[in-house]
Amino acid sequence: MASNAKRRRAGSAGPIGGAALAAGLVAGLVFCVSTGWNGASFSVGLPRQSTGHSRCAQLVARRADKLGVDPDEPKNAEDIEVWDQCSQELALDVRELLISDGNLFFVGPDVESYEDDIRAVAEKLNYTAEGWPYDNFLKACECTTKIERVYWVPPLYSIQRWTWKVMYHGLIIFIDEEGWEYRDYIERHNVRNRKFPKKKSIFGPETSSNFVALESNIDAPPGDPIDMWFEADVHVNLKAHPEMSVQDCIMASIIDAIMKSPPKWREWFKAAKVRGTIPSDYQTPLQVRREFNSFGISPRLNKLLNA
Repeated sequence: MASNAKRRRAGSAGPIGGAALAAGLVAGLVFCVSTGWNGASFSVGLPRQSTGHSRCAQLVARRADKLGVDPDEPKNAEDIEVWDQCSQELALDVRELLISDGNLFFVGPDVESYEDDIRAVAEKLNYTAEGWPYDNFLKACECTTKIERVYWVPPLYSIQRWTWKVMYHGLIIFIDEEGWEYRDYIERHNVRNRKFPKKKSIFGPETSSNFVALESNIDAPPGDPIDMWFEADVHVNLKAHPEMSVQDCIMASIIDAIMKSPPKWREWFKAAKVRGTIPSDYQTPLQVRREFNSFGISPRLNKLLNA
C-alpha cells in the first residue's frame, strides 16, 4: 500500500514535471534554430565582432611582421623605380651608362620647342649642345668624329633617310608629347594598304613591271614620320609621366631603355667571369676610364650592374 501511495504521489506530480521538461526542450530547440548551434560549433549563427585577440588576427599580425610589409615605411634606395629618382641621380646614371661618350640625337615632331630642356640635360651630363648645322650627308659625317655632343634634329631633316645613317652612330631619342603607340611591321603594312589601296586587274597586270622602280621605290608613297621616329633607341613618352619635368623624363627614359636592352659586351664579360676565362675584377678600358672620371652612381644602378 505504501508503494502504491508513493506511485500515486509521483504520478500526481508527473504531468507538471513533464510540462516543464517539454517547455525546456522547446526553448532549447528554438535557441538552436535561432543561433545555429549544432552541439559542437556555430555553423550559421549571428555575426560576431572580433575583439582583436582572436587566433586569425594574431596569425595575420605575425605574417605582416614576418614579411615586413609597412606602407608607411620608406623604400630602400636600391629598390625604387627609375621614375622616382632625383635629378642628380638620373644625371649620374645616364653619364655612367653612356660609357663610350657617344653623341645624343633628339628627334620628334616638335623637338625644337624643347631646346631649353635639351640644353639643360646636356649641361647636367657635361655634354656640348648644338643644333643641327648640316644640310647634306657629307657634311653630317663630320659629327661622327666628335664625342660628347647633343644634337636636336629638326623634323625636316629627321624624316629623311640620310640623317639616320649618321644618327645610328649615337643614341637616338624620340621626344613624344602626344603618347603615340608603337606599331609593328604588320600593323604598318595594313595601315599603308588602307591609305593607298592598289587596284588589282582581273586578268593580270596591264603593263609590264618596271623592276628598276620596284628596287628604288620611286612610285612608293611617303611613309608616316611617326613610324620612322619610333625606330629611335629611346622613346620619351611625356604623356605617360606628366608629374615629371621634361629633363627628368628624358634622363629616366634613357636609363630605362638602356637597362631593358643592355649592350652585349656586359653579358659576355659577365659570362666569361663566371667561366673563369678572365679574372673576376677585370675591367674594359672604357670601364677603367669611366671609373677614373666618374662622380659616382646611384645605389639602384649599382645594384643592377653588379647583379
